[in-house]
Amino acid sequence: YVNIYIRVEMWKTLLILIILKSLLQPLAANISNSDKVLKNSLTLQNILNYNSILFPLTTVSNANLVHEKCATQMQQLRRGILNGELWALKVLDSSGSKPPAFMLGDNLWLGSSELCEAAHTGLHLPVSRFVEHKMNLSLLTEKSPYAVGYRVAYLEHNSAYQVDVVFAQVQPVIHLGLCVPLECSSEDLVRLLSVYLKSELFHSNDLHGLKPRVLRVKELGFKTFAYYDLLHFKLLAIFVVYTLLMSSCAYCLRYRQQGSNSGGTSVASRNQRNQQTNEAPTKLVEFILCYDLQLNCSTIFAWSDTSSNTFAFLNGGRVVSALIATFFHTFILLNAIVSNPVQVFMYASNIGNMDVAMDVFFLISGFLQVFTFLQNRNRVDNIRKSSIIQSVLEVPRTLIHRYLRLAPLYYFMICVSHLTLHYLDNTTVFHTAGVLAEKCEQNWWQNVFFIHNFFHYKHICLIWTWYLSCEMQFAAILTTLLVIYAKKPKFAKMSLLLLLTSSVAYQTLVALQLNFQISLETTFTHFTQLYMHPLVRIFPYLSGALTCWLYVEYKSELLSHKLLNNFFSHLILLLFAICTQAAPLGRGYSVRVESFIFALQRCCYTWSGCWTILALANNHLSWYRRLLSLQVFQKAIHMSYALSLLNSLLIVCVFSVGSKVVFVEPIRMILLFIGLVVVLYLLCFPLTLLFEMPYRNISNLLNKRKVEKG
Repeated sequence: YVNIYIRVEMWKTLLILIILKSLLQPLAANISNSDKVLKNSLTLQNILNYNSILFPLTTVSNANLVHEKCATQMQQLRRGILNGELWALKVLDSSGSKPPAFMLGDNLWLGSSELCEAAHTGLHLPVSRFVEHKMNLSLLTEKSPYAVGYRVAYLEHNSAYQVDVVFAQVQPVIHLGLCVPLECSSEDLVRLLSVYLKSELFHSNDLHGLKPRVLRVKELGFKTFAYYDLLHFKLLAIFVVYTLLMSSCAYCLRYRQQGSNSGGTSVASRNQRNQQTNEAPTKLVEFILCYDLQLNCSTIFAWSDTSSNTFAFLNGGRVVSALIATFFHTFILLNAIVSNPVQVFMYASNIGNMDVAMDVFFLISGFLQVFTFLQNRNRVDNIRKSSIIQSVLEVPRTLIHRYLRLAPLYYFMICVSHLTLHYLDNTTVFHTAGVLAEKCEQNWWQNVFFIHNFFHYKHICLIWTWYLSCEMQFAAILTTLLVIYAKKPKFAKMSLLLLLTSSVAYQTLVALQLNFQISLETTFTHFTQLYMHPLVRIFPYLSGALTCWLYVEYKSELLSHKLLNNFFSHLILLLFAICTQAAPLGRGYSVRVESFIFALQRCCYTWSGCWTILALANNHLSWYRRLLSLQVFQKAIHMSYALSLLNSLLIVCVFSVGSKVVFVEPIRMILLFIGLVVVLYLLCFPLTLLFEMPYRNISNLLNKRKVEKG
């Protein structure tokens, strides 16, 4: 029975296998046929149409759309790619295509301009013939039958599948590098791209819903003749020639004086020289000597006696604040040329509170302006005794001195920045320089009159100089208050308190109106209203002025005050450090709560800074005072103004000029920042020496003449 059972089971199994074979054989044949159909349908042409951008342009090109030579060469390129010719493959490989991480903001589809050039000229590599290589040596020598060139197309897109944090005023613009025949003009490429982006070839592969629009196509190359015709170039040339001429005259005067002092040994000649040296120099000589390079160098590198200077620590505070602002600017401007902009945004958000980074500048400026005014008792008495008209004239006189200190170097940097950005726009692949250059070309007059902080941030030239307009405007307001204080102290105090209250009220109300929430994105979204608006920034300026008035008028009372001790001063310094954090109390509250926190944080940061100044002036926080009074800060303060004007321009130049994409990570950023600071100070020295120090000297000379007349 067992054998019979086994045989029956074997026959059953065999029958089942036969049935399964008869059922599965047609299905396998269908699968095999579908594979053959799929393989036949996915030709090389179809793969290239869907996986590249250059090849579809050859598909849509024809003589009706572009010039005849352009169409002919594009079709020749198409045949070369399909036939696997090396020169054509190099052209294809050097053109950009969609990279990974598009959803995280990578819009730089650049390809390689070097490989595009090598496609026409060959790869000139010093390789040895006796070393074994896997590569096809024709890769180095084969050249395209016609001239090809690298172009960059800028495409604006509206994809909902890309993170679009509002940071650094950067629009989502795709940078597409294309290696194309030189016979194809930029207008030809605009037409080709427009047709391709609207065709089914693109839409069938548009997984991210880009819906791109061609902004422009740029051919890299510096046009010298157009550069020299720019107004800014002519103004810059005149300014430089004038400065060098005056510096040469000052050198000749000094050399002649030194020669006359060393020549002649007789008693008569010595008496004659002594009589000449005792004579006061003429006004013209004094004016020319303001440009003396030797004198200005000695001023910059002079040893500063910090022990006798009560407020030497303020120089350290201003230098540190300038470096912090430079660090923030590095992240902001790099956002447009990095392949990981979302990570850059996260790094910048975690660094600290960018909103209050500039408040230290205004706080110290207001403090020093009041200190200079109140220390000059004769000036205060003269204003008190003079008529209203003479008192009112004190405001423009003060502004003239402020203008002499700020305007010359500022105007020089406006010209230099516009020319540099214009050059970068013509020679680099990035779109940022062109946008910045266009703003300067149209709206430079706003900067000249120090009013560009009244306009929307998207339309102003050199956005990083907004604080200079605030500085000039605040100087005018504070000078007016000081003149009023000399005549009617109570009215001046009430006006000051009214302005402080108005500033806090404005910040709170505007934050409520704009649905403020604590984030770096909110700062850039409402940059005009909440960051560079004069009513926002006047609060630290006037707070510094009030602090100085308290110090001068109640110095003895402050010294004996119970709260002004070392322990409490350290607590205030800790509060100052806490307020430098973006969200010290966390995020996620309601709009009303976060608006209140925003205004409170601004007030606490400013007032704790004021208290710290009083504590340092009264010899508390000695370790902090010694740190900020170091000689390196006393030297660097002379170049801090030039640094604040130059830092953003240098960042754009350094990271754009090579047309290479940057990947940002913390350690690399720190090393880059250190090198950037070194280069900045090396460049700021000649700028300060030639275009700032002479006008400081002229301002001092005018003050000296005024004192002599008085």
